[in-house]
Formats: sequence, structure tokens, C-alpha cells
Amino acid sequence: MMTFTPRSNRKSRQRKTTTALALVATLGLICAPSQAGTRSYSHMQNSATQVKIQEPGSGVNSRSIVLPFSKSTVIELPDNVMDVIVSNPDVVEAVVHTSRRTMLIGKEAGQTNVYFYGHDGQELLNIDIRVERDIGGLEGLIARNAPSSSVEVQVFNSNILLTGSVPNAAAADTVEKLARMWLGQGGQNQNGEIVNLLAIKGKDQVMLKVRIVEMQRSVTKQMGLDLSAIGDLGGSTVSLLNNVGPTISSGLTASGTYNNTSGGDLTSLSGALSALETVGLVRTLAEPTLTAISGETANFLAGGEIPLFSGSSLDDQGRLQRSFEFKPFGVSLGFTPVVLSEGLISLSISTEVSEPTTENAFVSEGGENVLGIRVRRANTVVEMPAGGSLVIAGLIREESRSTIDGTPGLKDVPGLGALFRGRDSRTTQTEVVIMVTPYLVDPTHPDKLQTPSDGYQQANDVESLLMGRLNKVYAENGQPKIQSDSLPGPFGHVVD
Repeated sequence: MMTFTPRSNRKSRQRKTTTALALVATLGLICAPSQAGTRSYSHMQNSATQVKIQEPGSGVNSRSIVLPFSKSTVIELPDNVMDVIVSNPDVVEAVVHTSRRTMLIGKEAGQTNVYFYGHDGQELLNIDIRVERDIGGLEGLIARNAPSSSVEVQVFNSNILLTGSVPNAAAADTVEKLARMWLGQGGQNQNGEIVNLLAIKGKDQVMLKVRIVEMQRSVTKQMGLDLSAIGDLGGSTVSLLNNVGPTISSGLTASGTYNNTSGGDLTSLSGALSALETVGLVRTLAEPTLTAISGETANFLAGGEIPLFSGSSLDDQGRLQRSFEFKPFGVSLGFTPVVLSEGLISLSISTEVSEPTTENAFVSEGGENVLGIRVRRANTVVEMPAGGSLVIAGLIREESRSTIDGTPGLKDVPGLGALFRGRDSRTTQTEVVIMVTPYLVDPTHPDKLQTPSDGYQQANDVESLLMGRLNKVYAENGQPKIQSDSLPGPFGHVVD
């Protein structure tokens, strides 16, 4: 007889059996001693060998292009594009028109990469893009405004490099101005620089010969009469003095005295007359010669520096510390030449004639005398031909001072008042004349140059003792009057 177990009872017994086996297996794992087995990393090594790193600009479908600033280019692909990736969207903007056509727009100078991927993730195209400004417009401007120049323009990001040659400094300045104007058209983010490496073919070394002459004329007139009288008034002796005459060490001085011996109230009467006229003439001459490269500044000063009190302070120990500032004075000159063409020079000239003076001087709180500086200064910018001369004149200064001293009331009496007053009059006139002459010069050999000591010969004992001379005297032909075998060849400057 066969017995069939219901299906439901069989399933119940199977579940119980499975649960029991699982419990026994778990207990076996817990109670069993732990042992380290052999591990394998071969699957990780296989994955590492499959890693692929692609450098920028490399690959089968890699391209490199130069995209002009603010212009665009169209990319046509043979397959449909799923993704377009731009590494720097600020430099290049990608606009997808269709699944196979993309437009790239240069927004800012710089470099970036653009990747195109298909639907299966395959790389379709890799473009290395450099956005630069289009120099065609600048080259056209230079060709029209500086036709005699040979200029090469190169652009690196927002910077412009100018190389080549120009005939003169004026052409170089024109080319640089055109480049600066063209660079300013790029918008607010185009803050590039201009590197000017242009070579100037013409002479660009200027020598300026200057002659500065100052004439100062002063006239001083002084005249006065001093009177004194002694008399008796009511049994008392009275003295009257009128001292208005100037104190002078030279000039005309006359005096006279009257003594009354015949009786009367007037005992004695005396008078002194002083008169002086002084005429002074001062001549200042300076002839500096300076040489400078076109566009550079050269300075000259013939004079010195004086210390001027600038302030005082107390240190930590309470001691008074005075500070001084040195102020230059004398004849100074500064000029900046720019060679516009082979025979035309632009000059920026600054010249000054100064001297210390007690005029407008004052005494500080600490007792120091602070002097003033009298200055005659001229600044001008002119264009002159090489070898031409220019005169800067009209720097005239005239000063007049008059003083009248006298006895109040009596000095105002017509006619008779001249005996009771004195006069001091000073007049000063100064004029400065500046002559400038520029030249285009080249270096020369030192054998062609002379110094004031060339040809100088010291006097011998006979000339020094008997004639009182310090050097030999030269004749009209440039040879010493006393011929000697030790003086061969021509001689240079005459030293008096």
C-alpha cells in the first residue's frame, strides 16, 4: 500500500529542515577556528591596465585651430553628436545647430578644448582652440599711416608684440599709438600690453648746446643832510639834532660848523652832507653741452646745494632735533629730445637760474635763519631742425625801492624841507637769455677729441722767476715762443 503525503505537509517539513541546516551551519562557522585563505588581485590589475588617459591635443581625431576674437567657425561632423564639452566656456561658446553642425564663437582671448562625443560614447573630435585678436585691421592701419616702416605684428592672448624697423622715432611713436588705439577696441576684458621692440634706422642721439647769459645791473643813490644846533633859551642850553643822512663808507661827505662868538641865543650850528651813487654789474655765463638718446632725459647743474631748515622736533630724551633740506641752486638744465625725422627734432627744455638770497627770509622759532631762493625758470616744448638755434629771452626782472627819512613836518616844507630829509633809492634790473642748438651726433674716435690740458707746458725757471709766468706763452701759429725739442707737434688750447 502506498501512502502520499499531502503537498502542504511536505513543504512544511522542507522549510523546517532548511531552517535547521542553516542554523547548524552558522554555529559551525562561529565555533570553527579562523584561517586566512589565499586572495587574488588579478581582477584589479586587469582593470588598471584598461585605464586610458588622453593628453590635451592628442588622439586620432585631434585638431588645433586659431579662432579670431569675436568671430566664429562652423564644425561639420559625419555622425550625430550626443555631447559637446567646452573646458573653458568663457573663452569659447559652443552653439549646436543640428545633430551634426556646431558653431564655435570666440568670446575672450585665451586657450581651451572642445570635445564631441557620439551616442555610443565614442569621441568624434577633439579640438585645441587658441582665441587671438585678428591683427589684419592693425596691419592695414600701419601700412596706411607708416608706409616706410617694416613692422611685424604678433599677438599673444591680449598682448601685442611689435618688431621690425622704422625710419625714425616719430614713425615708432605712430606705430605704437595705432597699436594702443586698436587694442582699446576689444572691450573691458582686453587689458593687454604693447611690447615695442622696433628698431630705429635713423640717428637717435641728440647733443644740445646751450648758452645761458644773465646780466644783473643795480643802481643805488643815497643823499641826506644832518643838522645840529645849540642855543640858549631862558638861561638853559637847548640842542636840536636832525640826523637823517645815510651811513656810508664812501662817496661824498662834507661837513661844516659855525660858532657864534658875538653873542646871541644861537651858540653853534653844524651840518653834514652825505651823497653816494653805486652802480653794480654782474654777468653770469654758462655753456653746458648735453647728449641724450631720443626719448630720454638729460640734466645739468652748475652750482651747489645749500641746507635749508625744514623743522625741529624733540626726541625721546627731550633733546631738540633739527632737520635740514638741501636745496640745489645755480644754473640747471634739463631736456628731452625726440627725433621726428632725419632733420627735425622735438625738444622739451627746462632751464633755471637760481641763487640764495636774504629776501623773503625769516627766523624760525628756534632762532635759525631760513634763507630764500631767487629763481628764474623757463619750460618750453619746441620743434627745431638739427643745427638750428632758438633764443629764449624776455626773462626780465626789475625791482625799485625808495626810502625817505626826515623830520616830521619840516621835511614837507617846500624848498626848505630838503634840509630836513634824506633819500635812499635802489634799482635792480636782471635779464636772462638762453640760446639752445640741437645736433644729431655719432660717436667718434678719442684721438679726434681735445681737452683744455692738451698742449699745456709748464713755464721753466727763467720764465717763472723773471717773467712771473705759470705756463709758456703761445704765438699766433700755435707754437710756444720759446722753441724746444721737447714740444713737437701742434698744440691745443691757450691757457692764460
